[in-house]
Amino acid sequence: MAVPPHAFAVEERRLTYAGFARDGRNGFTLREFRSVELPPDTFLPGFLGGPIHEPRAFEERLAAFVAELPGGVKEATLIVPDAWLRTAFVEAGEVPRSGDTRDDVLRWKLKRLLPFRVDDLRLQGTSVAPLPSQAGTNEPNRLLLGFGLELLLHQLEDAFTAAGVRIGRIINQGLAAPGALREDLVAPGELLAFAHVADDSYTLLFVIDGTPVLHRFKAFSEGLPDEARGSFVGRDLLLTKSFLDENLPAARLARVVLSAPTEWTTAWSHWLADTLGQPAELLGTEHLLPLRSALTRPVPPWSTLLPLAGAVAQEVS
Repeated sequence: MAVPPHAFAVEERRLTYAGFARDGRNGFTLREFRSVELPPDTFLPGFLGGPIHEPRAFEERLAAFVAELPGGVKEATLIVPDAWLRTAFVEAGEVPRSGDTRDDVLRWKLKRLLPFRVDDLRLQGTSVAPLPSQAGTNEPNRLLLGFGLELLLHQLEDAFTAAGVRIGRIINQGLAAPGALREDLVAPGELLAFAHVADDSYTLLFVIDGTPVLHRFKAFSEGLPDEARGSFVGRDLLLTKSFLDENLPAARLARVVLSAPTEWTTAWSHWLADTLGQPAELLGTEHLLPLRSALTRPVPPWSTLLPLAGAVAQEVS
């Protein structure tokens, strides 16, 4: 099912909208882009993001933002930071398809991985391809779990509903961004690595045949020196490489695509190449679905536009 061509992104200090139109079979045209800053105290602090500090004030600000969008927006995808909507892979036996029993099983699985109460979380799970190492075990199924703070997600949905917009799907930046990549970047069965880097965090996503097999989000401590940051990233990349070698020994890592702020591209290119053994390619139009702009003003940077375009380009069932 095609996702509506409207996407909003909510971050701690910013609210963004992008509207697209389908252009041919796989292409998209950017028809509108708006972005405004949010007050620094909009959200309370929290490990998974914090609740909205003053929901009524946020609703009024959002309603004014939506009212200024041309053509009206009734349905949209909402993109949130990876820190607000985390992911985890789990191995399982038979899992109920739906209902409270399924939720209980997923929460029990997640409870073994997290150091805080899972009862306060919204949880969603989707089946992905099992790892070869799971063959013959009593847990032959693999699930990708997404979880976020229920109160925060509920407040965001309520605010958009009050503004006349139905949010059909909430997705994080790391899982949304690769949706804008071309499907033929690698051959069937090969691994594609995508690194989405921000100033204070990074996301690594490894995909085979369009399906995530590994998703890692890491945030940096505030004020972490560059040298310590390099050591932190290097250790994490080594762990990632070890996991891939152990669990997907037959899968060839064909390409590594990097999206990063200009000041971090050189360092990250070295870190990725040294650890993964594959040169990193800086994200460019050659990696993307056909995307053009109908704006009369300059197009936003790819670091801003990529998750919005990727969320709209994805199709869901």
